[in-house]
Amino acid sequence: MSNWLPITKANLYDAKVAALVDACDTAALGAGQANRSTNIIQDVVYEIRRKIASHQRNQLDADTTKIPQGLMNMAMDMILARLKIALEIDLGEDERKQLERHAKNLDRIAEGKDVVDQPDAAVVAPMEPLVPPPAFGCWPHRRKNELNG
Repeated sequence: MSNWLPITKANLYDAKVAALVDACDTAALGAGQANRSTNIIQDVVYEIRRKIASHQRNQLDADTTKIPQGLMNMAMDMILARLKIALEIDLGEDERKQLERHAKNLDRIAEGKDVVDQPDAAVVAPMEPLVPPPAFGCWPHRRKNELNG
């Protein structure tokens, strides 16, 4: 079994939120507008992958649609909440607390305090430098009279 899995609409249907997915994909769409659920799913996947990539020891799977299997329930909760928000359905208190716990867990992963499953087809996570590169070509401040001769 793979350590990292993609999230699909079929996963959401298995999680018994098919009616919510279908409602989000059909309610108040403009002409030519794509299904919302597809973008919501990928946004959550990108958010989770970005948090994983935030720590230099973590690797990502080469497939940009995959996340660690251990974070699937977290991703499902996040997607469910975003589907409800798209349909202007209020989140319950328990749902909001669960999302807060998920955000804290993602922060722990980004800080390197928690580990994720190793990817099947690992690639080095792209990292932003922690310290900005030195500025080359900067001149020291000169007084106006020094510049004019």
